[in-house]
Amino acid sequence: MTASALELDLPGDSVSRRSRRKFSGTGIVGVVILGVLVVASLLAPVLVAYSPLEQDLSAVLQPPSGSHWFGTDDLGRDQLSRVLYGGRTALSVTLIASVIAASVGVALGLAGALFGGWTDVVAGGLADIQLAIPTIVLALVILSFVGNSIGPLLIVLVAGSWVLTFRVIRGHAQSVVGQPYIEAARLSGLGRLQIALRHLLPSVLPLFVVAFTLNASAILLLESSLGFLGLGVQPPTADWGAMVAQGQARLDSAPWVALFPGAVLILAVVSFQLIGDALADRFGART
Repeated sequence: MTASALELDLPGDSVSRRSRRKFSGTGIVGVVILGVLVVASLLAPVLVAYSPLEQDLSAVLQPPSGSHWFGTDDLGRDQLSRVLYGGRTALSVTLIASVIAASVGVALGLAGALFGGWTDVVAGGLADIQLAIPTIVLALVILSFVGNSIGPLLIVLVAGSWVLTFRVIRGHAQSVVGQPYIEAARLSGLGRLQIALRHLLPSVLPLFVVAFTLNASAILLLESSLGFLGLGVQPPTADWGAMVAQGQARLDSAPWVALFPGAVLILAVVSFQLIGDALADRFGART
């Protein structure tokens, strides 16, 4: 599914489409996987006996064992601990960036649909400019000038992802604005803000949920890619992308250093995708 092409079934759609609106088994699998990752990350201090920063030079690059289930890295740090704490970093940054990006996308999408004219032209122009600039290039420019702290990282993630929600919301909102009940609301004296809150926002919420979930998957992958390139969360803080980069040079002698954080990252990205696809079917969103 191409997320930017999502649409929402309107009241006149056929019963056959509505009959598909069930949360699929794959969606439940996605929820379970993501739930396990979130709970395990939150309970990391309880689940692991080692600090993610604790170094043991006598236990460098030990393979998985009873004392270190995911093995250790080249500084003797417990990989299981770093994977779980890395989940805290990756998932929290993803959540914050997704919320901000979704809020910006919804606000600009509804504004463009309601006001039209120069408002829509400016918002659409900003979206086109963002799409024309590769996100990695944007990240290199921004992070090279302002540093690699959490604030600039969030700016990069939001700047590279708000367009998805914007285009989805604006496209559907523009189709809803032309409906008779919207015109009736205008004639009854409701202002544009009231129309947006009472009619447009409830109408686009299902699409928002789908776009938010799929967007979170892209943001998580981007955050990990920046970490892999050394542009994300900086050491010694555990981060999945940085851990994969650290283990890349030792794939032949100590593959577990990169294998476990890479596998958990893939599971997280896939879980978001599964949930997004299931929500698209549940709410009648389609390409």
